[in-house]
Amino acid sequence: MNRRDFMALSSATIAATAFSGTPALGQDASFIKRFASTDQLAAYTRLSALLEHPAIMAHRAGYYPWGGIPECSIFGAEQVIKRGPAFIEIDVRTSADGVPVCVHDETLDRGTTGTGRVDEVSADYIAGLTLRDNLGQATGYAIPTFEDFLDWGENGAMLWLDTKDIDPALLVEMVRARGAESRVIVSAYGREILEHYQELAPDLVYFVPFIEGLGLPDVQSILDTGLNPEHLIGMAGFDLPNMKGTLDLAEIDAPALLDVQNIDKRYEPGNVNPNLYTRAVEEGLPFICTDQYSAALDALGITDWA
Repeated sequence: MNRRDFMALSSATIAATAFSGTPALGQDASFIKRFASTDQLAAYTRLSALLEHPAIMAHRAGYYPWGGIPECSIFGAEQVIKRGPAFIEIDVRTSADGVPVCVHDETLDRGTTGTGRVDEVSADYIAGLTLRDNLGQATGYAIPTFEDFLDWGENGAMLWLDTKDIDPALLVEMVRARGAESRVIVSAYGREILEHYQELAPDLVYFVPFIEGLGLPDVQSILDTGLNPEHLIGMAGFDLPNMKGTLDLAEIDAPALLDVQNIDKRYEPGNVNPNLYTRAVEEGLPFICTDQYSAALDALGITDWA
């Protein structure tokens, strides 16, 4: 298949549907990975390496689009590491009093039992709320702080930090305080933010999408910030890849993340087309963000970390 062909292309039942054939919820086995340094993490995530061992990212900490497991919950993340080897994406925002919390939306209305903008309410208010699932049902699971997730991740879970509005200095401080440098990938949106991160922590591994309006239209503009190309993960796009950017990244052995969430969440559990994932890897896109991480792991035959 060529690139043009590729481009054309209820909580009670969760264990029996989304995770069929996998460890049951609550099982003790965990798929974790520990890197001795950020250089080792960077080497693991080079394009040439990922073509040998593709990688999956569980979108919003492995939430379940059909209800039961809410977004950015530690409960959901625990199910990910019990199911198989995957990076766990979490969204990090900051409360009005400066406490980083893990909430996807700008407001609390959809995903929690609260209301209002995250950055306009206190951490104490957020701590008194619980998460809603994707059907709007209250789950009883607490909204984790970023500190909660970092501490939980000491078990060896690999965290992908979607940094919504957290101050880079605070993020780096919290990561370094826990010695978590080699178990996080940090997103950096725009030239100003990326340059700030390079001043603070050039050793970390970064996800940097092309954003022309924020001074990062191409690979060279990213490298001009001083970012080590061996620590760069780029963005292929949502559903259909930006092939020029993807190929430019490939020239420096940097992978381009393909986000297929808009496609695979349309499939009912157990009915997702495995070609969605296998063709992506065949076409040189071996790092995939998905709402159906279990199906992706099965389709690609990923049974453990490399």
